[in-house]
Amino acid sequence: MKNLTKILIALMLVGLICSVYAGGKQEQAAEVTGKLVLATNNAPEGKSMAKALDEFGKLRGIKVEVVEAPYSNLFEKEVLDLSKGTGLYDIILLDDPWFTQFAENDWLTELTPYFQAKQESGLSADFIDKSQAICRYPYARGLLYAVPAVGNAQMFFYRKDLFEKYGLARAPANWDEAFAIMKKIAESEDNVHGYVLRGQQGNPVVAQFMPVFWSFNGKMFNEDKSKVQIDTPEALNALNFFLKLKSISPPGAESFNAQQLATHMLMGTAASTINWPAFVPTFEDPKQSKIVGKIAYAPIPSDFAVGSSEIGHWLAAIPASSKNKELAFEFVHWATSAEKQKELALKWGNPPTRKSVFQDPELLAMAEFRHYPVLLQAISNSTPRPRIANWNEVENSFGIYLSKAVAGTMTPKEALAAAQVDVEKLMKKAGYIK
Repeated sequence: MKNLTKILIALMLVGLICSVYAGGKQEQAAEVTGKLVLATNNAPEGKSMAKALDEFGKLRGIKVEVVEAPYSNLFEKEVLDLSKGTGLYDIILLDDPWFTQFAENDWLTELTPYFQAKQESGLSADFIDKSQAICRYPYARGLLYAVPAVGNAQMFFYRKDLFEKYGLARAPANWDEAFAIMKKIAESEDNVHGYVLRGQQGNPVVAQFMPVFWSFNGKMFNEDKSKVQIDTPEALNALNFFLKLKSISPPGAESFNAQQLATHMLMGTAASTINWPAFVPTFEDPKQSKIVGKIAYAPIPSDFAVGSSEIGHWLAAIPASSKNKELAFEFVHWATSAEKQKELALKWGNPPTRKSVFQDPELLAMAEFRHYPVLLQAISNSTPRPRIANWNEVENSFGIYLSKAVAGTMTPKEALAAAQVDVEKLMKKAGYIK
């Protein structure tokens, strides 16, 4: 009996050891065959993050998948997945105006505990302050739900050779000064328009208008968002000036998006515009550009208020429904490091969000990064779009009326009055106005 008992105990121990060993093997296999899914836009900055994920997958021995979509479709895909909690995506790249809606609805993972697990208190001080602020809910002071991945902010692009030719050997300080030169260029140069305006309905025209609006001291809402301030003297002054810019723009500006702006600048048929930094590498590429070495970059001109760029960062976040949060955070942390941001800038032209990368001597010595000091200044002095959960609806409504004013189917006063009514309805529906 004793021998039988010993045999049984030995068999149990062998079984336990095998079980532990098998479990360890299973855990190891799960780590190797784990999978991360990224949802991202199909523009250059999104594609670069997709390439980074592919590299991370190979480094870690895991499978990865990228779901790419155009801007508006990406928003729809992310809202559908996050609102349903289906967990299709482990990492999402989102435009910062979407952030308030996503954070307010508890769709995102709070990231501070993941930083603390790495003995870090949160985002490094190397990230620009304005870049950090848009990753917190409530804005600037709340919990951390994202990491700033791509450092977009608008700049004023202008042909320094033509501005010098017509009397201005520096960046324009204000809109009156800028317009005087741009008008001279339009009147004097063959096939060169003074400005190229982005007037397509919705997000495009609003993104182009807001820096002008802010320069004229316009504000869409009061501080607590309980009052809409679209139909105001400041907004009317801004829109009247916006139409002056349209008067020196190429025909069809009411339907232009960012790509048409870039094309006119590349071909040398426009002297200036407001646009995003993603196009800079193309402007500096002699294979694609007719203006290499002729273009300069500047902050947004001032008027009644100091000029301010619209910040337009792409943020990396982890859905609350992700099934691989720890691994997803490892990727986000790695992909937004200073080393990786520098690499993505060199390979793909991705604007960084870290001060050290903007000030990197190797990058500053290269022509395609000579705009970095201006872009750092633009981000540091940028303004976020209103931090409201229904911004997409508000922007679309406002953009419809702005585009009608640009197209000449409504007067500026009519467009602003109609936008005021519609936006008030949307703000009441969302609960901002009682």
